[in-house]
Amino acid sequence: MLEKVTNTISKYNLLSATDNVLVGLSGGADSVALLVCLHELGFDVSAMHINHNLRGDESDRDEKYCVELCKKLGISLTVKSINVKEYCHVNKLGIEEGARELRYKAFSEVQADKICTAHTLSDSVETMLINLIRGTALKGLCGVPYKRGNIVRPLIECTRQDVEDFLETRKINYVTDSTNNSDDYTRNKIRHMVIPKLIEISNNQNGDFYKNISNTLKSVIIDESYLNNMSECLLENAHIDNDIYDIGMINSQSEAISNRVYIMLLKRYGVEVSSAKLEDLKSACFENKKINLKKNVYASAKSGKLIFSEGMNNPETYSKEISFVSSDILVENFFGKEVKIKLHMIDCEKSNIHNMFTKKNIDYDKIKGKIFLRNRISGDRIRLPERGLTKTLKKLFNESVPLENRQSTVILSDDNGVIYVEGFGADERVSADENTKRILDVEIS
Repeated sequence: MLEKVTNTISKYNLLSATDNVLVGLSGGADSVALLVCLHELGFDVSAMHINHNLRGDESDRDEKYCVELCKKLGISLTVKSINVKEYCHVNKLGIEEGARELRYKAFSEVQADKICTAHTLSDSVETMLINLIRGTALKGLCGVPYKRGNIVRPLIECTRQDVEDFLETRKINYVTDSTNNSDDYTRNKIRHMVIPKLIEISNNQNGDFYKNISNTLKSVIIDESYLNNMSECLLENAHIDNDIYDIGMINSQSEAISNRVYIMLLKRYGVEVSSAKLEDLKSACFENKKINLKKNVYASAKSGKLIFSEGMNNPETYSKEISFVSSDILVENFFGKEVKIKLHMIDCEKSNIHNMFTKKNIDYDKIKGKIFLRNRISGDRIRLPERGLTKTLKKLFNESVPLENRQSTVILSDDNGVIYVEGFGADERVSADENTKRILDVEIS
């Protein structure tokens, strides 16, 4: 298995020798094998165990095992406890989806060059079959991607049997999630009932099931990647200005390409992708009509152009003066977001102020007059330190903020104009420098 993992890492350029690598460690066979494997290969490895608090004593058992394993291996471990049920209740999510969101959020909060998850070829095959049963496009047949941003999967060409053999050879035990034995879940039914039958059929045909499926996955991934690259180029060429696109250019290609472009547009404007939404958008283009894709997001076709726009004729406005006379921390509710604004002292030289810190934080003593927490208004402008030019918020938002989020983007302003924009940071006029003594820090959740 070490050789397989080494080849996978090299082939897909997943890790470099100097990377600080974080392994998601559940205590199960796959994650334990991944941790031990990368440790043996000499990578700078640390681990994170997330207690989902879903299985009572069993969850605590898993946490204890991970602590003991990392202590034995001399590997640094971070343990995080999360309340999945509460999060799913508040956000109206299924347990599996909510747990995944919280898990990746926790991973992102740890300083690491790469985050390794223990998905295997077996997981990828199961995912492909689940998507096939539910109905999917080519992307759904690609299984689990070997890489997504800084999240990498070094075991993606290893089967579950490879993992178990690896651990048995080294006499390393692991914990088992009792829910893995239940056939109440679709994935478990595929794992326990369908795949064994497919392997049996494959063996009767003198075939190697996982090898054949792996070759198919690789072929599908190559085709999907090529079509996506073509579609991205077409979308870029069809982009006329801001939220306007050339319909004729999009439809000049085959449906294999044009459909992907329309799907990319749905994603770009925060619309949940479905066959119904895709058909709605295409019908708008062919019939020159305006449609509502989601709350406050509209698409209209006219004179060969597809135009996305906000549907708020009378947008809700918000403006509140804030003051730090009685407290150094203010908490405000802003369009469902919690905005924490903290005023605190610093005492350091410019050389000790991180570059991003100076861009994102506000020098309180440079503020002119009153401070307001509000959303955007016509004519708002900001000069971002790293860009060296002044832009209207309208143009800035058109470039990178989804339509449905623009009216609820947090703005701070003083008597001279905008001083802070959510997602972009402080205006150059008030950004921190070597003389800064008091910082205004904004945290949005």
